[in-house]
Amino acid sequence: MSIAASVKRYLDHRRVFYKLHNLPAADSFLRATQKIHIPINSLVQGSVLCDRFGLVLAITSADRSLDLVALSRLMGRKFELASKPQIGAAFKDCDIDHIPPLGEPYGVRVIIDDSLVDLTDVYFVAGNKTHIIHTDSKNFFQLQGNAWLGHGFTVINKEIAPLEAAAETAAVVAEALAPAGPMIDLRKKIAQLEELPAMPDMAQKIYQLSANTTADSGKLAEVIETDPSLAAQVMRYAGSPFFGYRGKIESIHAAISRVLGYDMVMNLALGLATAKPFKTQRSGPLGLDGFWRHATYSAALVQTLGAQLPQAMRPSPGLAYLAGLLHNFGHLLIGHLQKEEFAELNNRIIASPNTPVLQLEQQVFGSNHAEFGAWLMQQWKLPEEIIVSMREHHNEQYAGEHKVYSQLVMIADRILKSHGMGDAPNGDLPTEILQELKLKEVQILLVVNRVLEDCEGLNTMAQQLAA
Repeated sequence: MSIAASVKRYLDHRRVFYKLHNLPAADSFLRATQKIHIPINSLVQGSVLCDRFGLVLAITSADRSLDLVALSRLMGRKFELASKPQIGAAFKDCDIDHIPPLGEPYGVRVIIDDSLVDLTDVYFVAGNKTHIIHTDSKNFFQLQGNAWLGHGFTVINKEIAPLEAAAETAAVVAEALAPAGPMIDLRKKIAQLEELPAMPDMAQKIYQLSANTTADSGKLAEVIETDPSLAAQVMRYAGSPFFGYRGKIESIHAAISRVLGYDMVMNLALGLATAKPFKTQRSGPLGLDGFWRHATYSAALVQTLGAQLPQAMRPSPGLAYLAGLLHNFGHLLIGHLQKEEFAELNNRIIASPNTPVLQLEQQVFGSNHAEFGAWLMQQWKLPEEIIVSMREHHNEQYAGEHKVYSQLVMIADRILKSHGMGDAPNGDLPTEILQELKLKEVQILLVVNRVLEDCEGLNTMAQQLAA
């Protein structure tokens, strides 16, 4: 069996320098690595875990064992080892006993033992027992994308059991695990997240209405009109030149029936009502002014780009708009929870404009806005399309369900970055994703021109939302 195809594509895509070693025949995988003199503490392995939220890949050195109880406390979750069918379904081109410590090419989230940052050289399996990949620590961490960095969830394995002897009898972690430790880390963040108020009342009303199959535009207008500021924002958006409606929008009912449509207004109102109660600093790259400007432009781009896709993969216009509007909701949430640390993050972005925002967030919070936002939306039971767009919009390798939403958000983010807006790592459009979505550059150019024609209206809307 050769190196796993997904691993090879991912390494090439990231342009990482590495060496591939063939392992000699031996009665165990560990002995084979010892024959070619690989230090056991430089041999890195991935253990696939699961809970009700899905799979997580825990990355450790081969001389350490996972402490599932400690990891579950750290993450505020309830982990157990994934079953072989679960592993096989996620890592389809790998030997299930030799899973590479790479989550992004398989759409699996990752947590890394922080002791690995001290390594100089890293060796890891290539998806089978016959090949080992060798790279340096810098290149290895470049492969980890949005991974968490955690502390204290491994113990030294004095017996150094072979890698292929993964246990399947791990005890189920206790049901209630309280966060521990005084450090401002992921544990504290999750504890604070659990103290958040419920979904805002207006958002709850709109969301409940969305589940009512007998509801019509009249009922939706009735709900929105109970909040004058929300009604004004919806009407302003409907009257934007972006939609080309030449008449006068005098009511919410007119905005629904003549311009935007039921689904569009439903999702626009849901997004605005959901975010309204979260207030944080106005200034700074991620402050309210910047957040809402980026959100309104992104929503318009995502919706318009989605309409350019072939019919078979075209997303719901309303959900596409909502995905663009809310995908950076984690920034609102972080600013709401940790005002001082959020101010520090904004200062670091200003001081290090070329450093990816996700990397700076990891340094300050031990996690990032994509994870925080997706976590909250899961608690509020928003549509899975919105959760995916929040969690995966920085992940070019995500290939799971509803990927079209995160892909469109990523494209919109890259476009806006090239216009000096947002938190994308760069303004380079993801070529492979454009090819997959069958989007041509001329289509994107026309969409961008169309959206930017209404920059005055979008800027006005953003200012009202930030006020």
